[in-house]
Amino acid sequence: MRKDTYRIVIALALLFLLAFPAFSEAHMIVAIKSADIQPYDEAIEGFEQSCGCDLRQITLSENGGREAFAQIREMRPSAVFTVGLDALNLAKEIPGIPVIYSMVPRSISFGPGQAASGVSMYISPQKRLSAMIEVFPFVKRVGVIYDAKHSEAAIQEAESFCQARGIELVAKKTSRPGDFPALLDGMKDRVDLFWMLPDATVVNPEAVKYLLLFSFKNRVPVFTFSKKYVELGATAGLYASPREMGSQAGEMSRRILAGNNDTPVREDVRKAILVINRKIAGKLGIRIRGEVLKRAENVD
Repeated sequence: MRKDTYRIVIALALLFLLAFPAFSEAHMIVAIKSADIQPYDEAIEGFEQSCGCDLRQITLSENGGREAFAQIREMRPSAVFTVGLDALNLAKEIPGIPVIYSMVPRSISFGPGQAASGVSMYISPQKRLSAMIEVFPFVKRVGVIYDAKHSEAAIQEAESFCQARGIELVAKKTSRPGDFPALLDGMKDRVDLFWMLPDATVVNPEAVKYLLLFSFKNRVPVFTFSKKYVELGATAGLYASPREMGSQAGEMSRRILAGNNDTPVREDVRKAILVINRKIAGKLGIRIRGEVLKRAENVD
């Protein structure tokens, strides 16, 4: 009797697995990296930990676009996970395969029929300004230079936030990269902190170099959007966690492949990381509270 019961249980289990193959075999997903760099690797690690899938990788720097395109068509994955803008632009052209993206701006556009889902690097101005006030509670005047084409909405949100907290936002508008040095010099003795936006018009190697020199000469801290610029000499920053973006995208892939989302899902990254350059803070004569340093990444 026990043997018969055992056989029935085994038979039912096999029928269940055959009827629901997702339980017996993980979905195969191809991850495409725009380049072979550490943040992209971290995003893929986060994705792999949360997607519950069989993950394969392709790097565009090693495989040309056409070769990568052919590889993906041959592999026939259940979905494609892209890391970076170049990878997403390639994946947009692959028909009939769900695309889940990460490590791209919120402002990316999609054409008709391009039903990609994913996680952007966007962190709200309110969240960035709140972090600035936490790190630099003495700040009453915040300088920023921006191109309205890229950052008008962010500036409007920031103005509302600053007005409610009694902070003056000294905002200068430009549409030409060459205007940056003169506009920055005009902020001398007028700002307590400079807010570096992820604005393509005003963020370039020459502008960054000039800004960091201005910061050192005038003892004005710079708050930025990238860990790279904190390592170069900005005082602090708030940046999107690549691993968190990957993990969030992995969770999204599970829902999409389970058929729980009929329309594209587009989210902003949930977790932002505060990073502080303690050496630069010391050179500028700025003391940062111990509890803030404890919860931040520290660069010396």
